[in-house]
Amino acid sequence: MKIYEEKQIKGTDTTVVEFWRWAYSDLLSNTTRGILAEFLVGYALGLTHEPRVEWDKADFVYKGRLIEVKSSAYIQAWEQQKPSKIIFNI
Repeated sequence: MKIYEEKQIKGTDTTVVEFWRWAYSDLLSNTTRGILAEFLVGYALGLTHEPRVEWDKADFVYKGRLIEVKSSAYIQAWEQQKPSKIIFNI
């Protein structure tokens, strides 16, 4: 069952879904992992009905509060000697 409509990219014989598969399938990538974390928080709060805005004042506004989502991982997309150290400065 498809829950989305595959949109053709004008002037090509490919779709937006194919682009997404090609560009964002590596969930270990630092940039993709961060966007995935934002999506999961937004989805949990019911805030994914609008597209994501890059470089907005915050990732979400929920009940009048700004939410900034951060993510990290012990394992990275590249080869490592040891797991990464996770540190957040708030």
